[in-house]
Amino acid sequence: MSEPGHKRLRSRFEAWLLDASAEANHARQGERKAREIGSMSGTIVEIGPGTGVNLRYYAPDVYVIAIEPDPVMHDRLRRHAAEHDVDLEIRTMRGEAIDVGDGDADGVVGTLVLCGVDEPATVIAEAHRILKPGGRYFFTEHVGAPDSTWTRRCQRVLRRPHRWMFNGCRTDQDTATLLTDGPFETVDIDDEDRGVGGLYLRHGILGVATKAG
Repeated sequence: MSEPGHKRLRSRFEAWLLDASAEANHARQGERKAREIGSMSGTIVEIGPGTGVNLRYYAPDVYVIAIEPDPVMHDRLRRHAAEHDVDLEIRTMRGEAIDVGDGDADGVVGTLVLCGVDEPATVIAEAHRILKPGGRYFFTEHVGAPDSTWTRRCQRVLRRPHRWMFNGCRTDQDTATLLTDGPFETVDIDDEDRGVGGLYLRHGILGVATKAG
């Protein structure tokens, strides 16, 4: 089987996994997502929405531009948009070069995306560029575990097979530093520990980065 075929199979598995874990993620993060995403209005850009597990949180009458480069995700994304009555446009492009004008987005959402893009710092810069002054970028990400822990050791061992299986996803990235070193005026980050049930991806962050007004 060719590499494109392998990639499609991995993408289909990833799409299934995103939907299968949606309720568990909703139980853990749903209240925060509803508060942050649900308070956004106008035009919202979601970077890497996958199958659309965040669409349940959007307020009525928003317009969502989905930056989703993987066509395997698109059918599920459209189905979830219809289910939650979200006005959605899908653009098949990567987060490193978003076809949205400077300051045209009222809000930006990105969940579990910076771990898998080729240039996460560039994606953060793009989120900042397209936001209007004072706009918010809501994010959740899994991150590298603390040094000298068994979880960190597992992440190092599993880094290469995990990245192959999940189309480039990195297990041990220091995303918090990428965000705080980026162009946003303020970055508020909360740590998340899913416990042993999270296995080698138990550690995460979630928060809001705000562009200067």
